[in-house]
Amino acid sequence: MLNRPAKIALLVLVPGCVFAGPKEKGTTKVQIVTARTQIHGSSSGNMFSYTNLMFTEVNGKKLVYECAETGDLCPIMESGQTYTATQDGAYIYIPMSSPEGKKDVAVKFRKVGSW
Repeated sequence: MLNRPAKIALLVLVPGCVFAGPKEKGTTKVQIVTARTQIHGSSSGNMFSYTNLMFTEVNGKKLVYECAETGDLCPIMESGQTYTATQDGAYIYIPMSSPEGKKDVAVKFRKVGSW
């Protein structure tokens, strides 16, 4: 059983936790300052290049994003380019056109920090 001061503290702190983290949503411009590209190879001979880290500027903030996709879905991002992305909290989704007329996909990137 909680005593009265503990109940009051709990009722005050719990609603505050809901609003503590910024929940940015919407469309934003992402400028790629530097992109780090890697090459993935396998014993079957399937090789592809992908961008694993991006050093970006988003709304005046210098942020680092990593590709949150698996396999060869991570595209090669070009330094100096600006992309329109959908932002949802710590994630951004950059729409990419697929080769051979397949359906376009939105590639997911996760914010890992700032620089």
